[in-house]
Amino acid sequence: MPIYKGIATFAVALTALTGTIQSAEQKVQDLSLQDCIELALKHNLDLQVERRNPIRAEYNIDIARAGYYEPTFGFTAAEDYSKAAAQFDPSIGLIIPGQETTTDSFSSSIRGALPYTGLQYSLNANGSVTEGNGGAQNSRGGSSIVLTQPLLRNFWTDSGRLGINQSRNNFRSTELALKRRVMDTITQVEVAYYNLIFTYESVKVQEMARQLAQRSLDETKKRFEVGTVAELETKQTESQVAAREADLLSARRNLDIQQNVLKRLISDDYGAVHRLVLKPKESLSAQLQVFDVQLSWDKGLSDRPDLVQSRIELENMGLQLKFDRNQLYPQLDLFGSYGQNGTGVDLGESYDAVANGDQPNYRIGATLSIPLGNRAARSRYRSNKVREEQLLLTLKSQEQGIMIEIDNAIKQASSSYDRVQATRKASEYSQAALEAEQKKLENGKSTSFVVLQLQNDLTSARSSELRAVADYNNALAELSFRDATTLNRHNIDWEVAKEVK
Repeated sequence: MPIYKGIATFAVALTALTGTIQSAEQKVQDLSLQDCIELALKHNLDLQVERRNPIRAEYNIDIARAGYYEPTFGFTAAEDYSKAAAQFDPSIGLIIPGQETTTDSFSSSIRGALPYTGLQYSLNANGSVTEGNGGAQNSRGGSSIVLTQPLLRNFWTDSGRLGINQSRNNFRSTELALKRRVMDTITQVEVAYYNLIFTYESVKVQEMARQLAQRSLDETKKRFEVGTVAELETKQTESQVAAREADLLSARRNLDIQQNVLKRLISDDYGAVHRLVLKPKESLSAQLQVFDVQLSWDKGLSDRPDLVQSRIELENMGLQLKFDRNQLYPQLDLFGSYGQNGTGVDLGESYDAVANGDQPNYRIGATLSIPLGNRAARSRYRSNKVREEQLLLTLKSQEQGIMIEIDNAIKQASSSYDRVQATRKASEYSQAALEAEQKKLENGKSTSFVVLQLQNDLTSARSSELRAVADYNNALAELSFRDATTLNRHNIDWEVAKEVK
């Protein structure tokens, strides 16, 4: 289902969050786990930061493409002036008058490169008008196209195309990092939600423990008044009441702390939600799950965002090696140019001659450049080849680590479920033992001290059972994160989740 089904409900809830800061009275907001997840996806600040990275990475693709493919227009205009003094020519016995020459010129060009082969092109146009003594004028104009095609080095790849391809991969990597952050945030929300339920239930357990201790104290005082118990038992019972009161205060403090943990995850304005009391709609339960380690391995090894990122890093290194290997070749470029020239008494007449095509020119040839030694390129290639081997080994180690993580998570979940069953039985036994001992106390066959000890045992058993159930649910959330099934587990559409602002 879409993750924002019922979003209007959450908008109302969020309005309630932001309005409570104005009131000194605390308000209670009931939230389900799904409510918390959806609020976190929209308002979690860490996610808001992470969502900007793919946007920036997409701009970097445009930057790389523009730097390589976008043509560049150039224009130059200049005026040249020169003056030569009069000189005597002894061969003819005459004085050659001085010369003054003014030349106005311009040139323009559009330069760029084409995809796939690295073909470079240049479209050029130029013109000049020269005036001398006596108003003599000469005009020249021309236009041409120049093409240069690398045949070895920079043919199937070059620095520009390398940058574009790596930028695309980096964009994919930032999306995967965002996906991992979303999964991690959901997992944190799950754990915080289950821990919040646990702390609420812990407060109830401590309240019950205090009530039991208080009831024991009242009964002990009555027996002391009639002289059936010593004053020491009364003091011991009072001590237990005080201890249970301290435990209750500690449980309430933990509840406040856990409230803040969840508030931080689902809100981007803590000041607005500070006085709000979050109340889970759900209760702790332990549903038996069937685990398949091989299936979890397959999912984790194919879908884990961090593992896919490592494969993209390896792919980038492959692109780098392709470029480095290409740079080992000599530079062999085929070039060709074709143009038209024109002359006349003015610039217009010159370009009429260019348009007529009466004065063509062309040039075709090849240039070969062979670096002697080329040690830098060869060493760079070998170094990156070693780096590729490192990345392959790192990837293998990461895959192995993920398999171990998943295996450990499954064992932890299984163990947690077994612990739930064991602690549940311990609670039942502790309850039965306390009830039996209370009956013995009523018949005068036990002491308040023994009953108090059994009350403590029951409180401890109930707390352990609650902790075991919370840990089991947390272990399931952790397993989903490790085998990359978090989004599917909560029916979250990734394409929708990544676009949330």
